[in-house]
Amino acid sequence: MIASIAMFDTYSGNYEDAPEAAELKGAFLCTAEDIVSSYLGFDPKQQEHADVVVSGTGSRRLYLPCRNITVVQALTVGTAAVDMSLVAACDDHIRFVDHTTKFPVGEDNIRLSYTAGWDAQEMPLVIVVSILRIATLMLSETGGNIGLTGKSFADNSRTFVNYSNYRKYLQPLDSLRILGF
Repeated sequence: MIASIAMFDTYSGNYEDAPEAAELKGAFLCTAEDIVSSYLGFDPKQQEHADVVVSGTGSRRLYLPCRNITVVQALTVGTAAVDMSLVAACDDHIRFVDHTTKFPVGEDNIRLSYTAGWDAQEMPLVIVVSILRIATLMLSETGGNIGLTGKSFADNSRTFVNYSNYRKYLQPLDSLRILGF
């Protein structure tokens, strides 16, 4: 998990530690992580991607459905293996180091293996906080609030918060999203 139960306890202020409560909190964190990953368009946890097949676009850059690409282990264009010293890993793409070589246009003509994502200590805090916020909203629903709660003010006005719509809590992640894959 990206966010730990200890972090969740601190963020939510709920320190209940019965086995059932810990299991439920773990389920909330996993569900919130799935919601965030789905919104981002990729799993932000560091992992190796082996034998990924993609299509060349005729560009010097090859965009991949992930972020924080750190290492490209292998790259084959058509049937020819590419020397890794000719390729640089960038945030969401790889590129040829020289300015003339391009990935040839073609369908499923490139095979590569690479490592992308962040380990727990390097995870962008906006991802961690978004997971904690959504998990805390799920926790608040278990107290009898079924997706909606209200707050009264001194001037007798009330405001309502819809807890089931996570869009507001996902918007800070927009700069990390990958669209179009």
